[in-house]
Amino acid sequence: MLVTQLFKHWTYQVFAPGTLLRRKYEAFKSLLRHDAIALELIADLEELFYGEKLADRQRANWLAAQLAEAVQTMAGQLVEMNPSRYMDLPDYFRKIQFYVRMAMELEQPDVGPPYILSLEDAASLPRLAGGKAANLGRARNEAHVPVPPGFVITANAFNYFIDFNGIRDKMEEMLREMVVHDRDMLAHLTAEMQELILAGEVPEDIARGIRFAVSEIITGDDLIAVRSSALAEDGEISFAGQYASELNVQPNDVLEAYKRVLAGKYCPRAITYRISNGLTDSDTSMAVLVIPMVDADTAGVVYSLDPDCMGQDSVGVYGVRGLAHNLVDGSVSPSKAVLSRDRKLQLDEGCAPDEGGLPSEETLVRLAEYAMRLERVFGGPQDIEWAEDVTGELFILQTRPLQLERDEAADDTIPVTAPPLIEGLERASTGVGCGEIYYADTGERIARIPDGAIVVTPTLKPALLTFISKMSGVIAGNGSRASHFASVAREFGVPVLVGSQDPSLAPGRLVTVDGTNGMIFDGCVESILTRGRTGEKISERVLKQYETVVPLTVRLNLTDPQAEDFSPEGCRSLHDVVRFCHEKAVGEMFSLVDKRGRGMGASRRLRTSLPLVMYLLDLGDGLFANAGDAKYVMPQDIKSRPMWALWYGLSDPRVQWPEKLTHMDWEEFDKMAGGIFSFDSKLLASYGLISEDYLHLMIRFGYHFSVVDSVCGAESGANYINFRFKGGGAGFDQRLLRLEFIRRVLKHYGFEIQTRGDMIDARCHRLGENETRRILMRLGYLMAITRLMDMRMQNEEQVAIEVERFIESAESRDEAVS
Repeated sequence: MLVTQLFKHWTYQVFAPGTLLRRKYEAFKSLLRHDAIALELIADLEELFYGEKLADRQRANWLAAQLAEAVQTMAGQLVEMNPSRYMDLPDYFRKIQFYVRMAMELEQPDVGPPYILSLEDAASLPRLAGGKAANLGRARNEAHVPVPPGFVITANAFNYFIDFNGIRDKMEEMLREMVVHDRDMLAHLTAEMQELILAGEVPEDIARGIRFAVSEIITGDDLIAVRSSALAEDGEISFAGQYASELNVQPNDVLEAYKRVLAGKYCPRAITYRISNGLTDSDTSMAVLVIPMVDADTAGVVYSLDPDCMGQDSVGVYGVRGLAHNLVDGSVSPSKAVLSRDRKLQLDEGCAPDEGGLPSEETLVRLAEYAMRLERVFGGPQDIEWAEDVTGELFILQTRPLQLERDEAADDTIPVTAPPLIEGLERASTGVGCGEIYYADTGERIARIPDGAIVVTPTLKPALLTFISKMSGVIAGNGSRASHFASVAREFGVPVLVGSQDPSLAPGRLVTVDGTNGMIFDGCVESILTRGRTGEKISERVLKQYETVVPLTVRLNLTDPQAEDFSPEGCRSLHDVVRFCHEKAVGEMFSLVDKRGRGMGASRRLRTSLPLVMYLLDLGDGLFANAGDAKYVMPQDIKSRPMWALWYGLSDPRVQWPEKLTHMDWEEFDKMAGGIFSFDSKLLASYGLISEDYLHLMIRFGYHFSVVDSVCGAESGANYINFRFKGGGAGFDQRLLRLEFIRRVLKHYGFEIQTRGDMIDARCHRLGENETRRILMRLGYLMAITRLMDMRMQNEEQVAIEVERFIESAESRDEAVS
């Protein structure tokens, strides 16, 4: 393929240089289009890679694939422009692309059996049973605490369900559209995904296994609980309250309940939580735990290490009458008891159990014993769900690592002199935050929580979890640290206080929430805020998943076009290839036609009152249609935006042009034998290649020449101006003074400049269309007034005066042009 390209390139170069110019121009335009696409994709990926925007990993993979496609096209078009010079670039691109694919590759879901596990077997198979079921199995096998009989429908069964119903591709398409901060789109997509699952059919081999396993754990008309047990659930990341549980399920309805739990994996708050913790969809494949319902008399939560009452020396028991779902969803405040963690577990004085929601003292002590036993087995403090049935039998229903907070106790070295507005509130989550009061008492108002708000809410309802990243603090009328919301708040470092309905908390009032000491202060109290928040670990997890792919995709290493490693072999990332292709393509266009004007055979002479011999070759839409096919074109026929802007400055009526001096290449003319060539010869003339938004102009003024190469269009990312100026008829010192004048003017207009001898190269790029046009007008004016300036330049003081005069004069005219 490359040999064919080389042959065609050389053939055009020798026999059809005009065709080669057009092919090169078309390749250049395509490269610029894909350059703009690539830079947009790089910006999108950077937002994800650096945690500025949270989205599903499928989106990052999709964007990376789109970027690779755009970069591949750029590399191909650069090879098209000059096959011999860049023939090895595609190989280096393919090498980078291979490593990107390796770094971005997601684990393929396992769809093979087993699909059903006993609770005992689940203990040793967390990658099949998920966190909740595996922990409960270990609680039974290793801690020997009372656990209901049960079984697990594995994560592999979930993966098989997705494939069996043919919805995986559709699910992945929707996942890549998910951006956490686009709440409306998130709600729309998750609703569609849930509908796909609920409309699916449970494969018969799985359904048969579920029905049989249910019959093994219940008798008669007993009800069952169908609970989520996702792979990452109840581990380092709790997922508290994120997923669905189906309670009081009739055995015949187990398959529908199973699908509802699977669908709950895709509710907005669960998706938001998963993405915010840097987890992929496959990291949280949904296993499901099935156990008999407990006919609870009392139920609740026990913390093996409760910092709320006695620092690190107590076990905290929270309880309510009946099932504990009203406790964990934050809608009620529970009864509490605290037991010492000393040698003998006993109730603390002054912390006797309330009559309402707690079991007997004997049962409380047993709960504390179980909690300590589980802490030893799992190697850390535990958050445990318990229930006592109407017969007095006690069950452990769930255990997971307790989300502990950093010690936020007041620093005695930082005095707090401000009096609290409210104090004595229950601390559900420590930390500090300052913001304006916002009441989130309805679903509509919850959806509109502003960034940085202190949210006041009647209860700690799970619906608030979707927006927890927006909150600086929470003040609730009811709830407790035992709620799912409080558990997640502790992960995010959001302070939560419970027990206040104070009317002084008016909407919009600026307050500081001190979750460590249970206080609210008026305004932002700096001495309290310096304690900081603990939510940084969330962003670290997000960043970690991309740490190997960042150097291969968005990191830019090729920053200096003059460096030795600015080459195909120096490319280390897709961004490097983009940079290399753009820089070299512009360079190729800058030297598009040689000084003899090869390829300009189809050009037409520009008829003008200026003493210039100039030919224009229209590459497409560079001239208006009414220009016709005549040998000559007029300035008013020019449609090309960059050419029109440059000509506007070049033909400024304030510039005095000598009537008898035709500006052409006098240096070349001097070399000709006896002046046998006419003044309007294309060999001596200026020439330009133009299209609607492109200009390549080589203009000759006596013994110096200028080259302007520019794109000026609606896409600011593609716009640039390259300018070269060289030579002159005066002495070398005078030429250098003119060069210094040009350098200062161009620097004033933001050009990047390099000078070598009596040549200057300047560049500006990525400006809007109007600004690019304005600079081209000024550049044309600069070219006009400097054509013979070297003859009269004497010293640097004169240069400074001329620069100031030029800037004032140029801007007085082109500001009137939009």
